Amino acid sequence: MSDPLILICVGATKAGTSWLYRALHEHPDCHLRAVKEVHYWDTFDDAARARQIAAFAGRLDGFLRTRDEAEAAGRGWQVRNMDRRIADMSDLIDMLDGDRRGDAAYLDYLQQGAGEARLVGELTPGYALLPGDLIARMAMARARVRILYLMRDPLARLWSHVRMQAERQKRPDQEVQSKANATLWRILNKGHETHVTARGDYAGTVAKLRDAVPEERLMVAFAETMYKEGGFAAICAWLGIAPGVFDGAEKVHEGPKVAMRDDLRPMALEMLRPQYDWVAENVGPLPAEWRANLENVTS
Repeated sequence: MSDPLILICVGATKAGTSWLYRALHEHPDCHLRAVKEVHYWDTFDDAARARQIAAFAGRLDGFLRTRDEAEAAGRGWQVRNMDRRIADMSDLIDMLDGDRRGDAAYLDYLQQGAGEARLVGELTPGYALLPGDLIARMAMARARVRILYLMRDPLARLWSHVRMQAERQKRPDQEVQSKANATLWRILNKGHETHVTARGDYAGTVAKLRDAVPEERLMVAFAETMYKEGGFAAICAWLGIAPGVFDGAEKVHEGPKVAMRDDLRPMALEMLRPQYDWVAENVGPLPAEWRANLENVTS
């Protein structure tokens, strides 16, 4: 097929994009490259591009080392897997560092090796933070582009994001639970870590997407619904692909299981109440997980 549909999933962070990537990567109708987050649309700035290319180059070095170790150990299956990942990462670095006029190189990168696939694409949650004019350019890069935005229960998303950050930033002498709760306290009481709350601004993001993307090219979906067989099938139907084999709702990159402090939970729910209310009024109906937390806010 010479003209596959192009899916660009723009977020939200910690709202099931890794799960969806895995499901689509394994789908027989789809061709997704080995790198989930391409970071094309958020690296037009020279400094951002340089940082991203450096990060990808570091990952490429790791792939090369892993491949050499696998070859030395006679693990042929791992060598073949790493060869694919090395080739995809090398292509990605070349694309990001190359000519961006008309976005042709980006579109070619997504479609390289697609064969008869009906869908190609990428999933980069950071795109949700882009300005509306760049999102509009993304949506109109080709006639067959579709933009997907996933939302997860605001409290669950916030806590998952905070836990992930705590795991990455904690010192050797720190525990994830204490680090995560201290970070959440600063968010609620000091207004710190604004990048975390920005990733959960569903009201602002959905309004921006609706202004920038033609209605027929945009889908806003709930992660909780996607994890159910009918929800994943609905996304597949919107994308024009078969429902595929649904293997359940095993989370991907869920992060460490640590408890939120009881005194922080009502404060977090109150901060997030506008998100619950806006989504209920402008997107809804809310999944059961959302309604349960919303009842805690209003009680």
